[in-house]
Order: sequence, then C-alpha cells, then structure tokens
Amino acid sequence: MGSLGYFEEVFGKHGLMIPVFSNFGILQDLCAELAGVENPSDEEIQSVLSMVYTPGHLAAMVLSRYPTVPFVSDFKVSIAESVEAHFLGLGHVAVAGLMPVVEGVGRRLYEHKKLGPRRGNGIVNRFNALTDFAIAEVNERKLGDYAEVHSMLNSFRVFLGGFFYSDSEVYPISDKTNRNGVTHGAYDDGDFGSPLNFYKTLGAIDMLCLIASFQVFPPKATPESNALAMHYQSIRNLNNYSRDKWSKFFAEP
Repeated sequence: MGSLGYFEEVFGKHGLMIPVFSNFGILQDLCAELAGVENPSDEEIQSVLSMVYTPGHLAAMVLSRYPTVPFVSDFKVSIAESVEAHFLGLGHVAVAGLMPVVEGVGRRLYEHKKLGPRRGNGIVNRFNALTDFAIAEVNERKLGDYAEVHSMLNSFRVFLGGFFYSDSEVYPISDKTNRNGVTHGAYDDGDFGSPLNFYKTLGAIDMLCLIASFQVFPPKATPESNALAMHYQSIRNLNNYSRDKWSKFFAEP
C-alpha cells in the first residue's frame, strides 16, 4: 500500500497515532471522518476511535495478543484490568492504569534492543532511539508493507514527544492525554479520564506490540473472546444504567 503520509498528517494534527491493528478500510473511514470536520471536538474524535476499540476487538487483544507479546505480557493483568475499568465507566482508573505500562514496556524494549540501560532519565530520547531502531529494522528487512509501518511508527514518535510526554502545562490540545499531568497530579478529575484518553494510551501500547513482535494484523475472534466481549458489553450497559443513580451523590451542594 505504501506510505501513509496523508494519514500521518490528518491523525497527527489531532494528537493521534495511526491505529496499528486496523484494516485499510477502517483507516480510510477514520481519516475521512477527521478530515471532514474543520475542528472536531474531543467527543467527535472519541467517537471516531471507538470504531477501532470495540468490545470484540479489545476482548481478542486482551486474551490473544497482549499475553503473547514479549515485555507487553509482563503487564497483561494491568492491561486487562484497565480495559475492564474502561467498560465499567471508571475512566480515571482505566487511563492511570495504562500509562505506566507504556513506559515499562518501552524501557524494557530499549534495553532488549541493546540501545542502553532501561533505567535513567530521558524517556523521550529512549523512545526516539527505540522508534528509530524499529523503523530501520523494518526498512532493512522489508517487513510487510514497510513504508506503511514506517508511517505508523513515525506517528508514534510524534505522539510521544509532542503530546504524551510533553510539558503538562503547555499540552497543545484539549484532551490532556499526558503522562506527566496524570501521574504527577497536575491534572484533576475534570482534566482526564475520558474514553479518548484511554484509546490514545492503549494505542501507544499497541504500537509497542508492533515493535516487540512484528504482527500487523489483529487477533481473530475466538469463542472465549466473544464471551469476554459480551461481558464487556453487559458491564457497559450496567454502568450506563447505574451511574445516573449514584452520581447524584457527587453533585455540588
């Protein structure tokens, strides 16, 4: 298919990576939705990404991909708990549970690729070096549609340096998917915890899956993942019903 430079541009202006485990048809639909609105709201972008992160897709990833990818598998329980929290409507828990996974997997991969020790400051530089290494490896070995993968990895680099690890005080867009703001307590309840934060952070983990184990296609559904997807859907429905009942207790006096 070749380079996805146009997709990089469209997704990048909204602080998004190109979703890894999506077919080209879905990517085209996502890109058209984003390009068709002058200044889409966070809710509109969130709705677009929900086309990728469906209960069925997430169930298959939780059961068949995250537990099998080197270094990502070290955090398979944390990821599974965060996904369940997302469907339970526990957005702050879901996002905060995923953010350390990005850094933990990235540091392990950095060391595994013999780029240097995992510990120490300079996480953005480590991720840049890791991404450069992955791009060079893909191009050298001509893995899959390497120009397409190159674009995906480049969008990952831009997301991490320009958004995820940027200074929380000057985060450039409104959604606040920012590791520093969340983990250092600079952001409060009203600043983060949205499904959009969740989708973006999980997207970074998916990109690390690609770097760790070159598999560009999503896992297939199984009877077990279908059952888990039904569970996700049921708890989401329950959450939508029950939240109205108890959220009144948080109302301002």
